[in-house]
Amino acid sequence: MDNIEISYNDIIEWLENYYKGREKVATYRGLEYSREFATDVEAAREEGTEFFIDPMLPIDLVMVQTRQEPSGEDPDKLIDVHYYTLFWLVSPDDTSTERRLQFYRFYLSRISPLKAVQVVMVIPVGIKGELEQSLRVIAKENGFGLWKIETSNEEPEKLYTPKDFLRRMEDDFKNPPEPPEKMEHFEPSITDKAPEISLFFDRYVREAVEALAGVTARKIGKRYIERKLLDAVFELQNISYTEKLKKLVTKHLMDKDDDYEFVTNTFSALWLECGLGMNYSDFLKVFEPPLYNIFAEQERPYRDHYFHQFHVFLLGLYIIDKLRTRFPDDIDRLWLITSSFHDMAYPLQLYDSWSKKFFDTSLGIPGVGESDMKSYFVEGSLLSSMGYIISALCKSHFNEELRGNWLQKEKPLVSFFHDIITKRKHHCVLSCLFLLKQAQSSNSDLMDTLFVPSTLAIALHHEVVWKSLPAERQLQSLRFCNDPLSFLLIFCDSVQEWGRPKANEESGGGAGDEIFILDEYEVTDSGCSVTIKTPYLSTTHDKFKEKEKELKNLEGFLQSSSEVLFKIILKDTSGAIREYPMRGPS
Repeated sequence: MDNIEISYNDIIEWLENYYKGREKVATYRGLEYSREFATDVEAAREEGTEFFIDPMLPIDLVMVQTRQEPSGEDPDKLIDVHYYTLFWLVSPDDTSTERRLQFYRFYLSRISPLKAVQVVMVIPVGIKGELEQSLRVIAKENGFGLWKIETSNEEPEKLYTPKDFLRRMEDDFKNPPEPPEKMEHFEPSITDKAPEISLFFDRYVREAVEALAGVTARKIGKRYIERKLLDAVFELQNISYTEKLKKLVTKHLMDKDDDYEFVTNTFSALWLECGLGMNYSDFLKVFEPPLYNIFAEQERPYRDHYFHQFHVFLLGLYIIDKLRTRFPDDIDRLWLITSSFHDMAYPLQLYDSWSKKFFDTSLGIPGVGESDMKSYFVEGSLLSSMGYIISALCKSHFNEELRGNWLQKEKPLVSFFHDIITKRKHHCVLSCLFLLKQAQSSNSDLMDTLFVPSTLAIALHHEVVWKSLPAERQLQSLRFCNDPLSFLLIFCDSVQEWGRPKANEESGGGAGDEIFILDEYEVTDSGCSVTIKTPYLSTTHDKFKEKEKELKNLEGFLQSSSEVLFKIILKDTSGAIREYPMRGPS
């Protein structure tokens, strides 16, 4: 098992190199990155296909070969036809391999010709015995390819050659499989027409596929986690828990298991690995799902914060790894705590706003819950927890150590946070209190070194706080050199727009509904640049302008160091770009 885990990324890179340089052949780590696949999807849309393939399927590698063939409408006209080979690294623990691969091949054939999709199962050369024998049976019965790969060799060991679905139908028609399948053997006069007969049945296969594909996104193993960032984990060199994270990512990519479980399991395992003295909370995982239903009919439906935290973590981790010397010594653990907890209390904020509206509309009772929070502010130790945040804020950004009766001196700040907690119940500060109260009861030894700096970053990560601080403690800018942890969280939180399911996803939404997707990112000794693009919107669209406004505010607040310039780039559907360098106040 260990050599399988270690070899996952090596095998993917080997396959990419195997096809590198071949004419009209391209490889992609997932369908969502294939330009050819996007072309086929668009062609299907123009032809009136009502059901569209979700590109976020868990495929390890896609090889696309483009051939020129006569057009069906005009035989004298040549058109590009794309042929897809889907490579699937087989996990020894996956008992549903056969069923899932059958489904994905039929599913993809909904928009591409049945002759254009074939599947190859891939195993490391070390797999033998019963597992190899069972995979041989699966390959033979389903027309899947089966390759063994030794990364030190130039060629794979091709145990079975893949067949596209149409070729498999033709071959089975001419030479039916042996029992227990009971198929009629036909005379040569009939079997000679196998291709034509197979094409006749194509329409019925497509109808069956469309019916099968009515299952929800989670049931078919849809990916929400950005593959580029998962792949980037294998590049990490300067993170203390790199090996543990690599093993967790490898197992997830091999097993193609549920993304929701993977996120919580990964954070939980890393918190344990880092010796934080307490378990990672599954609060957001448990309480976020109801928000999709509660806010489904709103003008702005609820969108994900569960995968969002994980994406923020992965992006920030990559930046830290490349700029390791620019961050404090314990940044690995600080970033894990901060990124994985920064939106933990989001359900509390939204549920509070919904419940207030509910009671006010139905019973005429405004402000439900506010008086309870005010009474608990002192009795429930919220004041003492808030004290940590205020003290850290003054020390990091105003160069002041609070002493003596600082509660009186900092009365405006106390009033501000009291209002944020009791009236607004804003998630960034509630997440801080959530984390601090857990830390106080579990591991107080790490309060000053880990949990207090993390909660300061969490408290500042939303403009409701950093733009609204009282006049006596206004933050004109947040400088990277003063507080790199808060800087990084605000930067990553603002740029992270991809892979965030919304309320309508289970009823037909999905990747096509995403406003922005991750295009590319680059980190060097002198700069960090992240580009997000929108597949459908122009720069004049309201949603594009809304993001522009947010980033304009951000570039006037965040101030990069003199050595490293942080920058966010927006790209619209035409390729037009807007750049937002984090230079601070002009």
